[in-house]
Amino acid sequence: MELSVLALQAANIALWAIDKVSGGALEKAGADVLEFLTKSFQGRLQIRGAKPELLEAAILSEAEWDREFQKDLEKLVNQYQQVQNNSVSQNTESGVNINVASNPGTVIGQQIGQQFFR
Repeated sequence: MELSVLALQAANIALWAIDKVSGGALEKAGADVLEFLTKSFQGRLQIRGAKPELLEAAILSEAEWDREFQKDLEKLVNQYQQVQNNSVSQNTESGVNINVASNPGTVIGQQIGQQFFR
């Protein structure tokens, strides 16, 4: 993964995870990224409250300097993206926007194939 993309995605995931309170697979994957970044920048950068651009720049700089950091962070970001791509969620108050992604099952209202009604 290109370093600038990795840094942007990791920064966004970490800042998103800070705002989450409840558990779940996606929150756990986000928390893993946040924990990794918090430990990596301990004593050098306060992750909570950091501006996204500052966090992204710090990640980019660290990844350029430390290939092991880059490799570990890329693994965590990829795990987060896998969980995100396999999730099913409703995003609106009325429940009409459904993100099916790669769900192998059937979601109510999901159109499969060509169907005719009489």
